[in-house]
Amino acid sequence: IRLSSPAALHFPPSERNSLSPVNPPAMDDISSRYEIPRTAEFLRGRAYTRVALQFPDELLKDAPAVARALRAELGGGAKLFVMADTAYNSCCVDEVGASNIDAQCVVHYGHSCMSPTSNLPAFFVFGKAPLDISLCCRSLLDCSRESSKPVLVLCGLEYAHALDDLKRATMELCKSDCQNSEIHYAEVLCSEMSPSSSSTAEEQCSQSNGSTHNDGLPADNDDLATLVNNCCNVEGSTRKYNLGGLTWRVSTDEKMDDYLLYWIGQDNSAFANIALTFNKCDIGLPSSSFYG
Repeated sequence: IRLSSPAALHFPPSERNSLSPVNPPAMDDISSRYEIPRTAEFLRGRAYTRVALQFPDELLKDAPAVARALRAELGGGAKLFVMADTAYNSCCVDEVGASNIDAQCVVHYGHSCMSPTSNLPAFFVFGKAPLDISLCCRSLLDCSRESSKPVLVLCGLEYAHALDDLKRATMELCKSDCQNSEIHYAEVLCSEMSPSSSSTAEEQCSQSNGSTHNDGLPADNDDLATLVNNCCNVEGSTRKYNLGGLTWRVSTDEKMDDYLLYWIGQDNSAFANIALTFNKCDIGLPSSSFYG
C-alpha cells in the first residue's frame, strides 16, 4: 500500500477483507507482537474515538491485521486510521498527517527517535523482535570476562522486551560459572508521550536531546560535543543519560569511556547514534545469528 504524503487510510467494515494481505500473520502473533491488549487499554482509558495508527514502510503489510485486531479488542466505538508516507521520517510521530484526519492520538509502531510531540499524545509500540537469549547471554558474559571494564547493555527498542529475560539468564549463568561480572542495563524511557503544549518536560516522559527529528547524526566535533552534553543530566551522585529512547545512569565518579557498551540490535541509525555519540567507548556486538 503506497499513499500520497501525508495520507491516512480508514478501514470501514465493508473494505476490511479486500485489504487483507495474501498470507496474513496469525492473530495470536499479531496480538503479542503489536501489543494489542495494552494499546486498547491505553485508548479506552482516555476515551479516544479517532486514532491514527502510524506504520513505517517495513511494517505496513501488517497494518490491516493490526487494525482488525485492535478494533476487535476495543469492541467498537473508535475509528482507526492507518497512516503511510509520513510527512517526516518514520521515526517521528506524524502530527501533520494525524491532524488531517482529526485524530485525537497517534499510535506509533516500530523504531522511534522519541522526539517530543507538540499537539497530540502518542503511544509507542516498538515491536518484539526475536532474540536467542541463551546465545546472547553467553556472548555478553564472554565480553564481560575479556574486558576489564563494566558492561552497559544498550539495545534497539524492538529488543527491549527481551532485557528482563536476558538479565535473569545472565544472573543464573554467572552463579553457575562462579563469575562476578558488573553488567548494567539501559531501560526504555517511556511508551507514552503527552504533547509539550499541555505538559511540563517531566510529564512528557520524552527525551528531546541527543537525537534529531530524523535520527540525524552530528555533523562535526562541535555538534558532537553539544549532543553529548545535552543528553546527560547530573542528578545527585549520578549522571542520567537519555538517548534514542533509552535511559541509564552512571556514577558521577565515572565516565562513559569507562564502560564497554554491548549493543543488541541491528546496524541501523539507532546504533549509529550510539556509536558516534560515545565514540571513545569500546563496543561489543552479538553475532547476527542471535536474531530471528
